[in-house]
Amino acid sequence: MTAMDVLVDSVRLSELVEAVLLAAGFRDADAALVAEVLVEADLRGVDSHGVTRLFGYLEMIDAGHVNPQPEVSVEKESGATALLDGDSGIGIIAARQAMDRAIALSAESGIACVSLRNVSHTGLLGFYTMRAARQGLIGIAMNNGPCMTPPFGGLEPVAATNPISIAAPSGGPHPVALDMATTTVAAGKIRLARKLGQPIPADWGLDRDGQPCTDPAEVIDNGFYQWTGGYKGFGLATMIEILSGVLSGGLFGRNVPTLVNYGQDPLISSGFYVAIDVQRFQPLEDFRSRVDSLVDMVRATEPIDASQPVMVAGDKELACRENRLEQGIPLSPQVAEELDGLLDRFELNQVARLRSGS
Repeated sequence: MTAMDVLVDSVRLSELVEAVLLAAGFRDADAALVAEVLVEADLRGVDSHGVTRLFGYLEMIDAGHVNPQPEVSVEKESGATALLDGDSGIGIIAARQAMDRAIALSAESGIACVSLRNVSHTGLLGFYTMRAARQGLIGIAMNNGPCMTPPFGGLEPVAATNPISIAAPSGGPHPVALDMATTTVAAGKIRLARKLGQPIPADWGLDRDGQPCTDPAEVIDNGFYQWTGGYKGFGLATMIEILSGVLSGGLFGRNVPTLVNYGQDPLISSGFYVAIDVQRFQPLEDFRSRVDSLVDMVRATEPIDASQPVMVAGDKELACRENRLEQGIPLSPQVAEELDGLLDRFELNQVARLRSGS
């Protein structure tokens, strides 16, 4: 947080985002859902997927790339599988439906898989897997996206940052949740650094010649995102491309339009959602206890740096969430100004502006 940041209560921020989405033509339930997912990302410290995305979502609607009132359809369903089409809507709407369908189907079969195509940005991927985990299931989600990143060792883009999330129930109130891009960081973090005028670490991106680059504009406009773990990150991204774009019948590889100017260029994605019923293997409470034992083992490990305790997936985000629920969500001046501008655009005079503090 900087001295210039604007601290906003999460409830107030949700109400602001929902009001803008309603004014932009979203249905009531969809507006509430998209606001919930964006603000949850900010609460967890995943600012690249938070309300900074709202302006771009509306730009995509203005450009005709996104349908604000999608009719998500079931294209196929058989046994424990289903295929959904998102009707070019914001992916958050269809992704929640895809995971909920997987959860429902898993009640009969023990495991269910739902494929999703033809959507835009799906937001915080862990939102959907944690939704399954809170119901005593293991949730898995992944998606492909715009063709922006070359294969390891190459210079021609063939895939997106292809994120994956896995969440499992624990004995406590919060699941153990992994949510990661297969590149070193999500593309949104580099876009946010560009918006804020900040350099990026050298291992986040590459310039046009495939060399490490600290200029986010150069990475976005002319360069590439860096795979995490080199060829291993790209290998994982390849399998996500197969399970998402190829399996769904959606766009994949170089067939997916690239994205340079967020909000102006199309953002097309496909996804894959899985729900696993733990109780088909062992009693749920036994599983929760065993997960807790594993988590305790990890956290009890002696750290290399005494000031940096060892954590499991999701610990950092949960600590941030608790802090921001109490202290407020810090928004950069640029993001706060964008949100105020949207309130002005839609003449939402009943909603207090962020920069005025009123």
